[in-house]
Amino acid sequence: MTKIDNDFDEIISIELENDELVRLVTSNADVASQYVVFQNSNGEYFAINVAKVEELIEYKILDIASATDTHGAMKGTAKIRENFVNIIDFDTWLNLKVENEPSYELAILCNYAGVRLAIVVKSVYGVLNIEPSEMYDDSDKDEKIAYLCEIVVNTKKVLCKIFDSDQFLADVLPKKFAKEIQKSDDIYVEENNPITKKILIAEDSTLIQNAIKRLMNKMQLSFEIFNNGKDLIDALEHKNIDDIGLIITDLEMPVMGGLELLSICSQNESYSKIPIIVNTNMANPSIIHSATKLGAKKVIKKLDLLTLKEVILENAKR
Repeated sequence: MTKIDNDFDEIISIELENDELVRLVTSNADVASQYVVFQNSNGEYFAINVAKVEELIEYKILDIASATDTHGAMKGTAKIRENFVNIIDFDTWLNLKVENEPSYELAILCNYAGVRLAIVVKSVYGVLNIEPSEMYDDSDKDEKIAYLCEIVVNTKKVLCKIFDSDQFLADVLPKKFAKEIQKSDDIYVEENNPITKKILIAEDSTLIQNAIKRLMNKMQLSFEIFNNGKDLIDALEHKNIDDIGLIITDLEMPVMGGLELLSICSQNESYSKIPIIVNTNMANPSIIHSATKLGAKKVIKKLDLLTLKEVILENAKR
C-alpha cells in the first residue's frame, strides 16, 4: 500500500499490485537499472527510470488549471506539495485517443534534474529491474521510444517500451528545450583552446548528442561520441590513453550504462587516470553519491551547457 497526500492534508491510500512501490515513494533510488512500469490506454507497457520519479499521485485528487491549447499533451498545471507542476497526458503525447477522465488512475511526478512534471497514465504495474544488456535500441524506428525490452507480467512475457525522456521533454516543453539548446551558441569561448587531448562521450540520445556536438565544435575540441558505454570502453582498448583528456557519460543507456562504465574505469589502472564527468537527468542525491564513489569528478544535469563547458575546462587534461 502506497500512501500519498494532497494539498488538503487528506491521506489517500492506493492499492497497487507491487509492494515494491512503497520503496519507490520514500527512497532516493540509487540503482540505475530499476524502472517504474506503467500502462497506457491501449494496455501497452512503458517504463521510466525510478531515479526520475518522486512520487505516485492519485490523478482524481489533482485540481488542474487547464492549458489554453487543448490539442497538445500539456493538460495544464496543478499545485502539488506547494509547487506548481505541469501535468502531461501520456496518451496524447503518443498520439493516441484519450479516454474518459475516470479511466486514468495515477500521475507520475517526475524530476528530470530540476524539471518537474507529472505524467498522467492509465495504471502502474510495479517496479522492475531492467538491465542495460536487456535493452534493444529502437530509436531508429520510433523517435519517442529509446529502447525495447521484454518483461514478465503474470508469468507471461510481454514487450515493454522505455520512452525517450529527452524527446519527451523536447516535445512537451519545446520553448524551454530550444532555449537550453540555443545557449550553446551564446556561450563565450576563449580564442585559444587550452585542451588538445580528445574527449570521449557516451550518450545514446540523438537530441543530446547534437547539443553536445554544438558545444564541442564551438570550443574547438577534438571529440568522439558513442551510443553506449560498451562502445566507448571498446574504443579505449585501441587508443593511447595519454591522448584522452576526458570522458563524458550519460547513465541510462542500452548495453552498458554509465555506472558500469565508471566501475570498469575505476578498476583499470590506465583508464582510472582519465577524469570522468557524468551528464544525466537521473541526478538525485543517491545517484550522485554512487557516481562520485565510483570516481566521477562531477555529476551535472543534461542541457546545462554553460556548466558543461566550465566542468570540461576545469577537469579535462591538457
